[in-house]
Amino acid sequence: MATKKSMWILFGILLISGCFLGAAMQAGAEDMKYRVSSYMIKYEAIPVGDIEGHFIILFSRRGLAYFENGEVATIQNCGTADSTKGKGTVQFYSIVTFADDSSIVGKFEGTQEHHKGTGEYIKGTGRFEGIKGTFTYAGKTLTPYSKEKGTMADFYYDVNSTHTLPSK
Repeated sequence: MATKKSMWILFGILLISGCFLGAAMQAGAEDMKYRVSSYMIKYEAIPVGDIEGHFIILFSRRGLAYFENGEVATIQNCGTADSTKGKGTVQFYSIVTFADDSSIVGKFEGTQEHHKGTGEYIKGTGRFEGIKGTFTYAGKTLTPYSKEKGTMADFYYDVNSTHTLPSK
């Protein structure tokens, strides 16, 4: 009798697990790749005062995101950096807005010197409502920020992500 009961419990667990896994598989993970090109619109560096060249930086950037599928979207980043002589950490939020007003919000963390890091999608609107996923990014500064020279820290980075969207 105990064996029959155990078999029914096992069958029930497998059935429930199959339902949950089936629902997760319906959403399906998708890869998304895009390149961002942006420039500084606001920059403020506050000296920490502990050692020479140590700053806390507040910044905001604007630009364009070019997707592998041919779409182009606007992008706005805002964040902070903890920098000592150009090396340190950076955290920022990124809002990508598409022509149909759908958007993706990501939270990035990485290194300032090597311009690479990781992040996660934290919100989406329109066709990206309910987005969940993670990404990596890597890029390069082409011109430094300089009030004297009038350069705006032109920068690009490539994003590789995997995300899911809820089933409709």
